[in-house]
Amino acid sequence: MKKDKKKVWLPYLFLLPTFAGIIIFGFYPFAKTIINSFSFTDQYGEWLKWSGTYFWKNLFTYESGLFWKMLGSTLLFSGMNFVFTFTAGMALALLCVRREKINRFYQTIYALPIAISSVAASVIWGFIFKGNGGLMNTWLGIQTDWLHDQSTAIVVLSIITSWCHVGTTFLLLLAGFRSVPMDIQEAAMLDGASGFKRSVKIMIPMASPQIFFVVFLNILTAIKTFTQIRLLTYGGPQNSTRTLMYEVYYKGIELGEYETACCLSIVLFLLIFLITRIQFILEKKLVHYQ
Repeated sequence: MKKDKKKVWLPYLFLLPTFAGIIIFGFYPFAKTIINSFSFTDQYGEWLKWSGTYFWKNLFTYESGLFWKMLGSTLLFSGMNFVFTFTAGMALALLCVRREKINRFYQTIYALPIAISSVAASVIWGFIFKGNGGLMNTWLGIQTDWLHDQSTAIVVLSIITSWCHVGTTFLLLLAGFRSVPMDIQEAAMLDGASGFKRSVKIMIPMASPQIFFVVFLNILTAIKTFTQIRLLTYGGPQNSTRTLMYEVYYKGIELGEYETACCLSIVLFLLIFLITRIQFILEKKLVHYQ
């Protein structure tokens, strides 16, 4: 009996470090964030006394214009990043779907952005879109301050972020397209189906699990983007690129307003949770597993 009891507890003993890590680095910070959003804290973010809903009211009333603008910028940035990344990744994956030797070279080139850190990529693209003497202005023969113009800053940031993530999208979609059985494609070719029709009618529907995953992956990744904004625009010009993710950092680290930062963190969590729930609901209706 003693040996049987040891066998029962042994798996839980092995899982104990994992559970401890989840509690310490997951549940505890999350619980503390909720508590701090209803509290006054000191300069180190430690609890002092309860504030009730003061900071929540301040977020939605006194700073209502800025908050809703940040939420709109976050959704706009995520939408543009999804369109740019998904379109480019889809096109590149369809170009490389054939298992030819030359495509191995192109696959490596298209996936290279994965190996470049977002910091390095931001610095490189910052020189390209620089207002004075930037490569883009030199190539086009114009004088535009891309990253400091309210009408172009968020578009440029979306392009940069899309470039950083297109490699992952390309590889996931390529794996999905190449999982389509060759006999089905060959049968369609014998029936006279063009490459476009085979892509639309066969490959894309049969790769729906990968496509669906990539769609929401790009949206959620864009919502959590921080590095490019921090290094290139600082949320400007005139708060046009000030997203919720950047505002959490700005309020908490730059200004030391931990209470407001905690409120924004919870809003960001709820936004990601809502999108994830939509993903699970739509998956049952739109995704077809082979």
